[in-house]
Amino acid sequence: MKLPATHVTKLTALLCMLLTTNLYADVGAPFEVKMVVLENGETRHIKYNIHSGETWWSSTTQWQKIEEPEPISRSTYDYTMVSTGMYWRLIRVDKLTGEAWKNSGGRWVKFTTKPKEEEVKNKY
Repeated sequence: MKLPATHVTKLTALLCMLLTTNLYADVGAPFEVKMVVLENGETRHIKYNIHSGETWWSSTTQWQKIEEPEPISRSTYDYTMVSTGMYWRLIRVDKLTGEAWKNSGGRWVKFTTKPKEEEVKNKY
């Protein structure tokens, strides 16, 4: 059975619209979620914006924002979250600059570089 040309054209247009919608469904959707399980079976969750670096955590169904001690730039951020028995650790890295922070009590703490011993001696 051969379909009339108008039906083929309509079906082709509909198929193209569906494929295009699925292809671009998450463009501009910067939020992601991660979760870890603690030793006692409880879970900890984070929700974050990969471009702004804004991050929230939860042990229930209520998000709590992780505080920024200073403004951070718009970039691309990556997160590593691990369970360490009854605790969990979270590190955020700016993929463009290499700067990194760890979550400490609901507040981001920036990693610093320890000066080499020679640099310290040259200061004095």
